[in-house]
Amino acid sequence: MTCIVTKDLTKIYGGRVIALDMVSLEIPCGGITALIGSNGAGKTTFIRIASGLLKPSRGYIETLGIDVSRNPELVRSRVALMPQGSLPPGFSTPLQFISTYLIYRGFSKAEALERAWEALNDLGLGNVANIKSHELSLGTQQRVVAAAAIASGSELVFLDEPTSGLDPIARRGFWSSLLRIRSSGSTIVMTSHNPDEVEAIADYVIAMVSGRVIAMGPLRSVIESLGYSRVIEVYGEGVFDHGDRVIRIRGMGVIYYRDEGDAERALRDILRRGSRARVRPVGVADVLILNGGDLVEVYSEP
Repeated sequence: MTCIVTKDLTKIYGGRVIALDMVSLEIPCGGITALIGSNGAGKTTFIRIASGLLKPSRGYIETLGIDVSRNPELVRSRVALMPQGSLPPGFSTPLQFISTYLIYRGFSKAEALERAWEALNDLGLGNVANIKSHELSLGTQQRVVAAAAIASGSELVFLDEPTSGLDPIARRGFWSSLLRIRSSGSTIVMTSHNPDEVEAIADYVIAMVSGRVIAMGPLRSVIESLGYSRVIEVYGEGVFDHGDRVIRIRGMGVIYYRDEGDAERALRDILRRGSRARVRPVGVADVLILNGGDLVEVYSEP
Protein backbone atom coordinates (compact mmCIF):
# COMPACT_ATOMS: atom_id res chain seq x y z
CA MET A 1 0.00 0.00 0.00
CA THR A 2 1.18 3.51 -0.81
CA CYS A 3 0.81 6.37 1.70
CA ILE A 4 2.00 9.28 -0.44
CA VAL A 5 2.02 9.66 -4.22
CA THR A 6 3.24 12.71 -6.14
CA LYS A 7 3.42 13.57 -9.82
CA ASP A 8 5.52 16.50 -11.04
CA LEU A 9 5.13 18.20 -7.64
CA THR A 10 6.62 21.69 -7.79
CA LYS A 11 6.90 24.52 -5.30
CA ILE A 12 8.26 27.94 -6.22
CA TYR A 13 8.66 30.68 -3.61
CA GLY A 14 8.40 34.30 -4.69
CA GLY A 15 8.23 33.36 -8.33
CA ARG A 16 11.95 32.58 -8.41
CA VAL A 17 13.15 30.13 -5.74
CA ILE A 18 12.43 26.54 -6.78
CA ALA A 19 12.08 24.47 -3.60
CA LEU A 20 10.62 21.38 -5.29
CA ASP A 21 11.28 20.69 -8.96
CA MET A 22 8.95 18.20 -10.70
CA VAL A 23 9.07 15.63 -7.89
CA SER A 24 7.40 12.30 -8.69
CA LEU A 25 7.58 9.61 -6.04
CA GLU A 26 5.75 7.01 -4.00
CA ILE A 27 6.18 6.47 -0.26
CA PRO A 28 5.03 3.09 1.07
CA CYS A 29 2.82 2.69 4.12
CA GLY A 30 4.47 1.11 7.12
CA GLY A 31 7.96 1.59 8.48
CA ILE A 32 10.14 4.68 8.46
CA THR A 33 10.89 6.69 5.34
CA ALA A 34 13.75 9.19 5.57
CA LEU A 35 14.12 12.21 3.30
CA ILE A 36 17.82 13.04 3.19
CA GLY A 37 19.65 16.02 1.78
CA SER A 38 21.47 19.17 2.80
CA ASN A 39 19.73 22.37 3.85
CA GLY A 40 17.71 23.75 0.96
CA ALA A 41 17.18 20.36 -0.68
CA GLY A 42 13.40 20.67 -0.36
CA LYS A 43 12.77 18.22 2.48
CA THR A 44 10.80 20.53 4.78
CA THR A 45 8.80 21.97 1.89
CA PHE A 46 7.80 18.45 0.87
CA ILE A 47 6.63 17.54 4.37
CA ARG A 48 4.63 20.76 4.71
CA ILE A 49 2.86 20.11 1.42
CA ALA A 50 2.25 16.42 2.13
CA SER A 51 0.73 17.23 5.54
CA GLY A 52 -1.67 19.80 4.11
CA LEU A 53 0.02 22.91 5.49
CA LEU A 54 1.35 24.35 2.23
CA LYS A 55 -0.07 24.50 -1.28
CA PRO A 56 2.10 23.35 -4.18
CA SER A 57 2.69 25.65 -7.12
CA ARG A 58 1.74 22.87 -9.49
CA GLY A 59 1.68 19.11 -9.78
CA TYR A 60 -0.29 16.48 -7.89
CA ILE A 61 0.06 14.99 -4.42
CA GLU A 62 -2.06 12.40 -2.64
CA THR A 63 -1.67 11.56 1.05
CA LEU A 64 -3.50 8.52 2.46
CA GLY A 65 -5.57 8.43 -0.70
CA ILE A 66 -6.65 12.07 -0.32
CA ASP A 67 -6.02 14.77 -2.91
CA VAL A 68 -4.08 17.18 -0.69
CA SER A 69 -4.74 20.28 -2.80
CA ARG A 70 -8.49 19.73 -2.67
CA ASN A 71 -8.85 18.46 0.91
CA PRO A 72 -5.97 19.78 3.07
CA GLU A 73 -8.17 19.90 6.20
CA LEU A 74 -9.00 16.19 5.87
CA VAL A 75 -5.33 15.36 5.48
CA ARG A 76 -4.43 17.37 8.58
CA SER A 77 -7.06 15.49 10.60
CA ARG A 78 -5.46 12.15 9.77
CA VAL A 79 -1.77 12.92 10.17
CA ALA A 80 0.47 14.16 12.97
CA LEU A 81 3.31 16.61 12.39
CA MET A 82 6.34 17.39 14.54
CA PRO A 83 7.94 20.53 13.04
CA GLN A 84 11.67 21.07 13.36
CA GLY A 85 12.64 22.18 16.86
CA SER A 86 9.15 21.68 18.29
CA LEU A 87 8.99 21.45 22.08
CA PRO A 88 6.13 21.40 24.60
CA PRO A 89 5.39 24.73 26.33
CA GLY A 90 7.72 25.16 29.29
CA PHE A 91 4.87 25.91 31.71
CA SER A 92 3.00 22.66 30.96
CA THR A 93 3.73 19.14 32.11
CA PRO A 94 4.05 16.34 29.55
CA LEU A 95 0.69 14.97 30.67
CA GLN A 96 -0.98 18.36 30.25
CA PHE A 97 0.65 18.97 26.88
CA ILE A 98 -0.32 15.64 25.37
CA SER A 99 -3.85 15.53 26.75
CA THR A 100 -4.53 19.10 25.58
CA TYR A 101 -3.21 18.22 22.13
CA LEU A 102 -5.52 15.21 21.97
CA ILE A 103 -8.56 17.19 23.12
CA TYR A 104 -7.79 19.68 20.34
CA ARG A 105 -7.83 16.76 17.90
CA GLY A 106 -11.29 15.71 19.06
CA PHE A 107 -10.76 13.22 21.87
CA SER A 108 -12.82 13.45 25.05
CA LYS A 109 -10.98 14.57 28.19
CA ALA A 110 -11.12 11.10 29.72
CA GLU A 111 -9.85 9.41 26.57
CA ALA A 112 -7.16 12.07 26.10
CA LEU A 113 -5.80 11.48 29.60
CA GLU A 114 -5.87 7.72 29.14
CA ARG A 115 -4.06 7.86 25.82
CA ALA A 116 -1.54 10.41 27.14
CA TRP A 117 -0.62 8.17 30.06
CA GLU A 118 -0.33 5.16 27.77
CA ALA A 119 1.98 6.97 25.35
CA LEU A 120 4.17 8.39 28.12
CA ASN A 121 4.56 4.95 29.68
CA ASP A 122 5.30 3.39 26.28
CA LEU A 123 8.24 5.76 25.86
CA GLY A 124 9.46 5.41 29.43
CA LEU A 125 8.31 8.91 30.36
CA GLY A 126 5.75 8.06 33.01
CA ASN A 127 8.09 9.24 35.75
CA VAL A 128 8.21 12.78 34.30
CA ALA A 129 4.52 13.07 33.39
CA ASN A 130 3.83 15.76 36.00
CA ILE A 131 7.10 17.69 35.86
CA LYS A 132 7.13 21.10 34.18
CA SER A 133 8.61 20.75 30.71
CA HIS A 134 11.17 23.54 31.24
CA GLU A 135 12.76 21.37 33.94
CA LEU A 136 13.34 18.50 31.50
CA SER A 137 16.30 17.98 29.19
CA LEU A 138 15.99 18.89 25.53
CA GLY A 139 16.04 15.23 24.55
CA THR A 140 13.26 14.38 26.99
CA GLN A 141 11.15 17.28 25.75
CA GLN A 142 11.49 16.07 22.18
CA ARG A 143 10.49 12.57 23.25
CA VAL A 144 7.38 14.11 24.83
CA VAL A 145 6.45 15.56 21.45
CA ALA A 146 6.97 12.11 19.93
CA ALA A 147 4.70 10.69 22.63
CA ALA A 148 1.99 13.11 21.51
CA ALA A 149 2.32 11.75 17.98
CA ILE A 150 1.94 8.21 19.30
CA ALA A 151 -1.05 9.15 21.43
CA SER A 152 -2.86 10.68 18.46
CA GLY A 153 -3.08 7.28 16.81
CA SER A 154 -2.41 8.94 13.46
CA GLU A 155 -1.85 6.67 10.50
CA LEU A 156 0.97 8.88 9.27
CA VAL A 157 3.46 10.86 11.35
CA PHE A 158 5.69 13.56 9.84
CA LEU A 159 8.88 14.51 11.70
CA ASP A 160 11.05 17.38 10.47
CA GLU A 161 14.67 17.03 11.69
CA PRO A 162 13.42 15.47 14.94
CA THR A 163 16.85 15.03 16.52
CA SER A 164 18.46 18.34 15.58
CA GLY A 165 20.27 19.79 18.56
CA LEU A 166 20.41 16.53 20.51
CA ASP A 167 23.63 15.04 21.84
CA PRO A 168 24.53 11.49 20.69
CA ILE A 169 23.02 9.79 23.75
CA ALA A 170 19.75 11.73 23.61
CA ARG A 171 19.58 11.15 19.86
CA ARG A 172 19.75 7.40 20.31
CA GLY A 173 17.07 7.55 22.97
CA PHE A 174 14.86 9.35 20.50
CA TRP A 175 15.53 6.69 17.87
CA SER A 176 14.07 4.14 20.27
CA SER A 177 10.96 6.31 20.52
CA LEU A 178 10.61 6.35 16.75
CA LEU A 179 10.95 2.59 16.55
CA ARG A 180 8.13 2.30 19.07
CA ILE A 181 5.94 4.54 16.94
CA ARG A 182 6.70 2.29 13.98
CA SER A 183 5.83 -0.83 15.97
CA SER A 184 2.46 0.71 16.84
CA GLY A 185 1.51 0.51 13.16
CA SER A 186 2.00 4.13 12.17
CA THR A 187 3.98 5.19 9.12
CA ILE A 188 6.76 7.70 9.81
CA VAL A 189 8.10 10.14 7.22
CA MET A 190 11.03 12.11 8.58
CA THR A 191 13.70 14.46 7.32
CA SER A 192 17.32 14.13 8.34
CA HIS A 193 20.82 15.20 7.36
CA ASN A 194 22.39 12.66 9.74
CA PRO A 195 23.49 9.51 7.86
CA ASP A 196 24.05 7.53 11.07
CA GLU A 197 20.45 8.21 12.04
CA VAL A 198 19.08 7.20 8.66
CA GLU A 199 21.08 3.97 8.57
CA ALA A 200 20.04 3.11 12.13
CA ILE A 201 16.28 3.42 11.77
CA ALA A 202 15.08 4.01 8.19
CA ASP A 203 13.50 1.32 6.03
CA TYR A 204 13.10 3.46 2.92
CA VAL A 205 15.10 6.47 1.80
CA ILE A 206 14.54 9.37 -0.59
CA ALA A 207 17.63 11.44 -1.44
CA MET A 208 17.09 15.03 -2.58
CA VAL A 209 19.39 17.64 -4.09
CA SER A 210 18.21 21.15 -5.03
CA GLY A 211 14.54 20.22 -5.01
CA ARG A 212 14.93 17.06 -7.09
CA VAL A 213 14.82 13.39 -6.12
CA ILE A 214 18.08 11.73 -7.13
CA ALA A 215 17.50 8.29 -5.58
CA MET A 216 14.80 6.42 -3.70
CA GLY A 217 14.06 2.91 -2.55
CA PRO A 218 14.74 0.52 0.33
CA LEU A 219 17.77 1.74 2.27
CA ARG A 220 20.14 -1.13 1.50
CA SER A 221 19.12 -1.22 -2.17
CA VAL A 222 19.87 2.48 -2.61
CA ILE A 223 23.31 2.10 -1.02
CA GLU A 224 24.15 -1.05 -2.99
CA SER A 225 23.12 0.64 -6.25
CA LEU A 226 26.16 2.90 -5.94
CA GLY A 227 28.39 -0.01 -6.90
CA TYR A 228 31.14 0.62 -4.35
CA SER A 229 32.01 -1.27 -1.18
CA ARG A 230 34.54 0.90 0.66
CA VAL A 231 35.47 4.56 1.02
CA ILE A 232 38.74 6.11 2.14
CA GLU A 233 38.57 9.64 3.50
CA VAL A 234 41.88 11.49 3.27
CA TYR A 235 42.16 14.71 5.27
CA GLY A 236 44.13 17.65 3.91
CA GLU A 237 45.16 18.71 0.43
CA GLY A 238 47.10 16.37 -1.77
CA VAL A 239 47.19 14.27 -4.91
CA PHE A 240 44.95 11.22 -4.76
CA ASP A 241 46.04 8.60 -7.28
CA HIS A 242 44.08 5.66 -5.87
CA GLY A 243 40.57 4.37 -6.25
CA ASP A 244 37.80 3.88 -8.76
CA ARG A 245 36.45 7.37 -8.18
CA VAL A 246 37.71 10.41 -6.27
CA ILE A 247 35.62 13.29 -4.96
CA ARG A 248 37.32 16.38 -3.48
CA ILE A 249 35.35 18.21 -0.80
CA ARG A 250 36.56 21.11 1.35
CA GLY A 251 40.12 20.06 1.90
CA MET A 252 39.56 16.32 1.89
CA GLY A 253 39.46 13.52 -0.62
CA VAL A 254 36.72 10.89 -0.68
CA ILE A 255 38.00 7.86 -2.58
CA TYR A 256 35.67 5.06 -3.66
CA TYR A 257 36.58 1.41 -4.20
CA ARG A 258 34.63 -1.52 -5.57
CA ASP A 259 37.02 -4.06 -4.05
CA GLU A 260 37.58 -4.13 -0.27
CA GLY A 261 41.09 -5.50 -0.65
CA ASP A 262 42.09 -2.64 -2.94
CA ALA A 263 40.83 -0.18 -0.33
CA GLU A 264 42.83 -1.78 2.48
CA ARG A 265 46.03 -1.78 0.43
CA ALA A 266 45.47 1.81 -0.63
CA LEU A 267 44.90 2.89 2.98
CA ARG A 268 48.25 1.42 4.06
CA ASP A 269 49.98 3.27 1.23
CA ILE A 270 48.25 6.56 2.11
CA LEU A 271 49.19 6.25 5.79
CA ARG A 272 52.82 5.49 4.89
CA ARG A 273 52.89 8.84 3.10
CA GLY A 274 52.01 10.54 6.37
CA SER A 275 48.44 11.51 5.47
CA ARG A 276 45.56 11.25 7.90
CA ALA A 277 42.90 8.90 6.61
CA ARG A 278 40.29 6.33 7.51
CA VAL A 279 38.39 3.62 5.66
CA ARG A 280 34.67 2.96 6.08
CA PRO A 281 31.84 1.10 4.33
CA VAL A 282 29.87 2.94 1.66
CA GLY A 283 26.78 4.48 3.26
CA VAL A 284 23.78 6.66 2.67
CA ALA A 285 25.84 9.89 2.77
CA ASP A 286 27.60 8.70 -0.38
CA VAL A 287 24.32 8.71 -2.28
CA LEU A 288 24.44 12.50 -2.01
CA ILE A 289 28.19 12.97 -2.33
CA LEU A 290 28.31 10.97 -5.56
CA ASN A 291 25.33 12.83 -7.00
CA GLY A 292 26.41 16.38 -6.30
CA GLY A 293 24.78 16.73 -2.91
CA ASP A 294 26.50 17.58 0.33
CA LEU A 295 26.52 15.93 3.73
CA VAL A 296 30.06 16.98 4.50
CA GLU A 297 29.21 17.95 8.07
CA VAL A 298 28.93 14.28 9.02
CA TYR A 299 32.65 13.74 8.57
CA SER A 300 35.12 14.47 11.33
CA GLU A 301 38.84 13.90 11.49
CA PRO A 302 39.84 10.63 13.13
